Amino acid sequence: MASRLRLFVKKRGSRRTGARWPGLLGEALLFIALIAIGAYGLHWLIGGVLLAEGSRHGWWLWLAIVIPLALVGYGATELVMLLWRNLASTERRAAAVQKAIDWEIPVGPGKADPLALPSVPPVSAVTDSPGTRLAYRLPIDAASGWMSFTMAAVCLVWNTLVVIFVYRVVQQHIDVRPNRWLLTWLMVPFVMAGALTLVALVRQVLQEIVIGTTRVEVSHHPFYPGGTFQGFVSQTGRLHVRWFQVQLACEEQAVYQQGTDTRRATSRVYSATALSQRRFDITPQQAFEATFDLTVPETAMHSFVSGHNAVVWTLVVRGRMARWGEFERHFPIYVYPVRTIEPTVMLPLVASARS
Repeated sequence: MASRLRLFVKKRGSRRTGARWPGLLGEALLFIALIAIGAYGLHWLIGGVLLAEGSRHGWWLWLAIVIPLALVGYGATELVMLLWRNLASTERRAAAVQKAIDWEIPVGPGKADPLALPSVPPVSAVTDSPGTRLAYRLPIDAASGWMSFTMAAVCLVWNTLVVIFVYRVVQQHIDVRPNRWLLTWLMVPFVMAGALTLVALVRQVLQEIVIGTTRVEVSHHPFYPGGTFQGFVSQTGRLHVRWFQVQLACEEQAVYQQGTDTRRATSRVYSATALSQRRFDITPQQAFEATFDLTVPETAMHSFVSGHNAVVWTLVVRGRMARWGEFERHFPIYVYPVRTIEPTVMLPLVASARS
């Protein structure tokens, strides 16, 4: 019996119950529709409004060209990317894989690392900052800071254009100009999008301010399988904490080809809670401070970086606040395969043996 056309299909692991081409066709039609809508809006705005005979407009209306240009640009970019992913040669896809394997792991400076091992990231990137309680202060993952900066830039640019357009539309209504209601309805989705970006930015900034700074220090670095090490965490802010945890986590990352797509997969293969506290308050005058022990399993895989695979160890500080929900911050650490003895330690032993 011939299979009937289904609007919805189910994904089972890496397989799907339907063919792949209907999804590609739907994506292509969506991007073509965006290009067509943007092109028509551009034609109507320039030919029917800006350059119409007897029409007099200020400079502000030329800024409205950004709206259809954005639709055309987004649709064209995504359509080209869709065609490239499905029509590119094997060589070009291989080059894309090489660009996609830049792991987000800190690397040390150009100086030689005395503990350097093949395919093991240098530890000098995270041992150049001494701690106040313990030997080393760990650097924090900068992903949250970049997210706040990106959200602020997008919100500023977008809402500046929206304010200019809204002001001019109000002027159109005051002067009883033609096409004023059409411009009004066109502005509604852009005003709503601007409001959503502003709300998201305010919440992100307030969360960063209220939660405060997280500082993590460790007694030794790098870590070694089977060893137990001491840690210290300090959390500032003005918070009522429902629960607070420090976890030692190991993630395996891989870059691989699936058909014509280059994918990056991440799987957490180990997680152990080193510290867990519930229901306490943090005030600006008194930060939360605690010490804990970290034990690396004897059978643990050491930190590893290669062309298509990586093993990444991190200390994860996570918690849930009464009004601000959950937060999570990552601090990279390195686990070395064997304990390396520096030559400066070996020299006295050799000298005493010869004597």
